[in-house]
Amino acid sequence: MLMEIRGTRLYVEQRGAEDAPPLLFIHGGPGAGSYDFLAFQGDRLSRSFRLTTVDQRGVQQSDPLIGPVSEQDLIADFEALRETLDIQQWAILGHSYGGRLALRYAAAHPDAVTKVVFENPGWDMVLASDALLKAALPLLPGVEARPHTGPATKAMWDERIALLAQLGDRRMEIYTGPDFRDLQLPADTAISDEYHARSGHFHEQITSSASFGEQVLQYFAQLSQPALLIKGEYDPATSAQEIELFRSDVPNGTYYYASGAGHFLHAEQPELYAQLVTDFLLS
Repeated sequence: MLMEIRGTRLYVEQRGAEDAPPLLFIHGGPGAGSYDFLAFQGDRLSRSFRLTTVDQRGVQQSDPLIGPVSEQDLIADFEALRETLDIQQWAILGHSYGGRLALRYAAAHPDAVTKVVFENPGWDMVLASDALLKAALPLLPGVEARPHTGPATKAMWDERIALLAQLGDRRMEIYTGPDFRDLQLPADTAISDEYHARSGHFHEQITSSASFGEQVLQYFAQLSQPALLIKGEYDPATSAQEIELFRSDVPNGTYYYASGAGHFLHAEQPELYAQLVTDFLLS
């Protein structure tokens, strides 16, 4: 359903019993939407949780984006949604770019967030895109990528995304484990061209915002909540440097290495994923 949140309408789905422990899913992309995650985990996680998913402002089934947007806007939307739903506290789960937003949210609103799960997060946009390029370049003979120093910029991001686009139909080879190369993401065909266009516009705006280049790894030390990092063996997004910092700097952090899986553990090994999340959040 569409809910009025901070001057726009966000598409929100809720599954599970109202008295079950609340859990917010934060999608990645930027602009990926929640459709795929619900397809693989909606029924599974709603057995144990009051699962809430939201298409971020301007994304897919939410109202089209009007004007600029920042990561701070998205965090404020999540918090306003919690208040609108009359949820006192909830756990949060961020996938890919959504892990960056989950880190920001947990650090900014420690009293609202009970626990945090990160699935193959892209916390630092330079390090994340470095890792993506490292995975992609063996499939792109003759292509070179210039090193980037300093904070993330729009130009850096666009250049690197353009290189990844050259993978074409081989794109999933860097995102999935060898046993899951035929994985189909439902939103690729089930979501209308109009909704995909909304996501594209959101992607353009959020990567143009100053917030996209801001450093967030310093928030690790501020995480007061228990946090779980799930890293797929073949995931190309979360860098070794980020994993090391998570394991050293997060006061109450747990690390899980998912053998055989890639970037989409929630889709590649859905039963394992649901069990991991459930055990951690209910422990």
